Formats: sequence, C-alpha cells, structure tokens
Amino acid sequence: MANVRILTASGQSLLAECSRCLATGCPWDRIGEKPICPDCQEMLARGEGEPLIERLVPQHCAICNRKGTVRYLTFPLHARDPLAIDLCPRHFQALLGRRLEPADYRRLCRALQGVGLSRKHIFLLHEAFYDDAGRALQPVGDE
Repeated sequence: MANVRILTASGQSLLAECSRCLATGCPWDRIGEKPICPDCQEMLARGEGEPLIERLVPQHCAICNRKGTVRYLTFPLHARDPLAIDLCPRHFQALLGRRLEPADYRRLCRALQGVGLSRKHIFLLHEAFYDDAGRALQPVGDE
C-alpha cells in the first residue's frame, strides 16, 4: 500500500461530526479513523485540550519511511476524494504544527506529485505556511 494515496470515498460518511467538539457541516480531516475539525487540529498543534492517542499501524512514513504510522486523511482543494498520508508520530506532529523541515516538506511535495496533487491542494502545506524552499512561515507556537 502506498503511503500517500487518493481514497475513494464510497461507503464512508464524509460529514461525520468532529470527534472532539462534535461540530458538523463539513467533511473534516481524519486522524486515524477520527474526524477532526480545523479548530480542534489547531488546539492539538498548540498542545491544548485532550491529548491525541492513536494506535500506530504497521505502514511506512511518507517522509522518512519509518515503520509505525498514523493515517492522516485530508480533503484536497476542489477534490471529491480524500487523500491519505501515513506519517510517523514525529512527522505527523510537524505537519500538524506547520513545522516540517525543508527537506521533509520537499519529500512530501514530491509524493503528492506522484498522485497528481500539489502543495496548493493541501491546506497544511499551503504557501501561506511554507515558502517555495519549504521553510515554515507560520509554525504553530511562534506567533
């Protein structure tokens, strides 16, 4: 199984409520199998609220190839089907906190190109958060 892949959404409720605050109305990103709204993602990145506890699955990280990952599922801009990215705990925290190292950022962007997407399609990789060289512009906690 590829560690960055487009999933078909059939059979999945895309409008599930946030697993933390119960907000509804959008197809939220998912961490593991749990839907999570942007506000709750930001709280996680800041270290606020309940800690995230997810069982690691025996997949390889899309960035470092380390075995033992959390699946991050997000909905690319203007896409009908979600994108799944397997990330080790370190890279998952870096993605969520908008703190990827430039080399890690570029590696993930190349993996996205492999499935026909660019960083502009993925909110957490958007040019508001990273420059063209992959340097973090707005890491969480540096405000």
